[in-house]
Amino acid sequence: MIVVSNSSPLIALSRIDQLQILKGLFGRVYIPDTVYKETVTNCGIISQRSRISQATNEFIEVVQPNVRYTFSRNLGVGEQGVLNLSMEKQAQLVLIDDKRARHEAKELGLIPAFTADILKKAESQHLIASYQQVVEELQDVGIYLPWW
Repeated sequence: MIVVSNSSPLIALSRIDQLQILKGLFGRVYIPDTVYKETVTNCGIISQRSRISQATNEFIEVVQPNVRYTFSRNLGVGEQGVLNLSMEKQAQLVLIDDKRARHEAKELGLIPAFTADILKKAESQHLIASYQQVVEELQDVGIYLPWW
């Protein structure tokens, strides 16, 4: 399965040291170089930067998309990179929480998943003990997952 991730799932999971959930669910995850810059290169949070950087040595592959689509919505450079890479790689799943980018992904025929969806799947596959417990850990570090 080809999975492309935006920054929000990486940030959330790195903050609670749970990036391995992605490896357990998908084996390999692709991110565009713009997401790497946002979450590692330009990040001032040492633990996040370190954990995501380490994951790129293990199971996250950083790719610069070769295509540049024109989108109908005003999207950030990270979201544009994610959608470009998803289209280029014909991704089966796009991990993205941004509402506008999710709508754009659906219009492009992609299947978006929230960070919350990832956690629910991880619970069902016994990769985490409790979805609710992980959500509470995220809230303890100031991360609130979107549900819309």
